[in-house]
Amino acid sequence: MDRRARARDLLVSALAEVDAELAAPRYRLGRDQLDTCRATLAGYLAALDAGDLPPRRDRGEGLGRIIVDSWPYDVPLGNAILQAERAWRNC
Repeated sequence: MDRRARARDLLVSALAEVDAELAAPRYRLGRDQLDTCRATLAGYLAALDAGDLPPRRDRGEGLGRIIVDSWPYDVPLGNAILQAERAWRNC
């Protein structure tokens, strides 16, 4: 599987997990943070699908800061988001 396809799969999966958390909260995460994650991941996916990716050096990893600074370490959703963002950065 090439990097773009893997990034797309991880982004779709992370978006589904964020949507599930928004629909039925399990981990007591901030709604505004989840909304930010959802909007950012959706933007990554749209850019990937459109083939309109910025240069790799300009692809930030801002969601990691939200997750590391604010979320408990044992929340699996955080890992899914981090993997998706890292895959997007490296595709």
